[in-house]
Amino acid sequence: MNRREGAGGEREARPNQGRGTATSTSVILALLLLTQAGWFVWRTATNSPTIDFFTFWSIPHDLSRKPVANIYLPDGQRALASVAVAEALSPAASNLQRQATAMVLHLYNGRIDAPGSPFLYAAIGWLSSGDFATDQKRFMLICSLCLVASVLLLNNLLRFTVVDLILLVTFLSWAYEPVLSDARVGNVGEIQLLAISLFIVFMARSRLFLAGLTIGAATAFKPTTAVVLALGVIALLADRDYRQLLRMLAGSLIAVSASVLAAAAYFRNPATWLDFIRSLHGTLNGASYPVENGNFSLSMLLFGANQGWAAGILLVLLVAFSWLLFATRRRGAGSIPILPVEENEARRRFHTAFAVGGAGCAIMLLSSPLVWLHYYLLLLPLSLYVMRPVSEPPYASSSQNLRFWRGIVLLLPFVLLLTFSFAAYQIVGDRPRLMCVLVILATLSTLVLAAYYIWQQRSAANGPKTALAS
Repeated sequence: MNRREGAGGEREARPNQGRGTATSTSVILALLLLTQAGWFVWRTATNSPTIDFFTFWSIPHDLSRKPVANIYLPDGQRALASVAVAEALSPAASNLQRQATAMVLHLYNGRIDAPGSPFLYAAIGWLSSGDFATDQKRFMLICSLCLVASVLLLNNLLRFTVVDLILLVTFLSWAYEPVLSDARVGNVGEIQLLAISLFIVFMARSRLFLAGLTIGAATAFKPTTAVVLALGVIALLADRDYRQLLRMLAGSLIAVSASVLAAAAYFRNPATWLDFIRSLHGTLNGASYPVENGNFSLSMLLFGANQGWAAGILLVLLVAFSWLLFATRRRGAGSIPILPVEENEARRRFHTAFAVGGAGCAIMLLSSPLVWLHYYLLLLPLSLYVMRPVSEPPYASSSQNLRFWRGIVLLLPFVLLLTFSFAAYQIVGDRPRLMCVLVILATLSTLVLAAYYIWQQRSAANGPKTALAS
């Protein structure tokens, strides 16, 4: 029997009786909160000019009305602007389109700026109906779905509870400033996040060809993810997994080639890619965007207009992380794995996937000369990695080290995540340099914390010979 009689004749519930009901109530309340947050963010985003999306949308849209030889040169961009102005003045244009046109032309001195790759513009063009208001809502819906899909994919590896997951999505969509900033300007951070999440899952599941396809397409879409591909090559070389390396490179090459051909066919001009490559130096010239304008770049913060230091920061971080990967590389027959071989390899792939996908994005954020706040959305996989529920045995730690580590894991990742919250952004207020310092410190701390955990777990996978000393 599940119940027993009490002293007064009433049936007395067993201790576990109410747990299912309490869990269901928590899930329902969390879903209600998520629905409210989602509706609020949706209304805010679709009523914003989303100037980045307008530039993405207007380039293929205006090109269909007025061919331009080179969209990456100022003359071509001014020609596109003339088309955009004429359309904004027509009675059919929405107030939102007129507002976005005026803001973009003011921001870029009468031009439609073109910082993106041809593949990005081709993808936006394929999805467009020709009506800005309709296409903006369609784009924002896609971005929202990409954010949710990214969290669900990562949770497939990280194993948060259902309530944890719902509250996490609520926080990200309502209070996480990189997401809010990306929604306000209409950039492609959520789409990139989905690509990185897929890459991490494919790499953790040893599907390196699919991982290569994903990161290759993502890099052709927006080259900021190239660091992830480079770190993936280093990790597979470190572990002497040459067959998987060839699979990843083959997938990347196929994806990049297909993206180049597809965009060239869309623009009917293969030279568009050469024009884009020539424009990268000017786009990445962070000297044009100081910290006060929202460029939260480490090299800009430390060295100002001397952006040659950005390459040095990238080199230092890549060398440091390469050393970590090689120092914890897979050992030979001399090591004694504590877990069965198959489970040991699964553990290694899990941590290596986040080392490549998560840490690769963090390295990009710390080394790029141009980093807007919404770029820090790509730090999310590494943030979730360091705050995941830890149930792994402490193979490489003494009990004292384990207690210290659990204390850090319990609190520090949440403090770091809070640094990117809307509340922190409001508290700092009109002090962009201070916000830049806080964001960079949070990013660097997340990377260091993840590096420690990756070192610990990859070393433990090698057995007692290479485990950390107690």
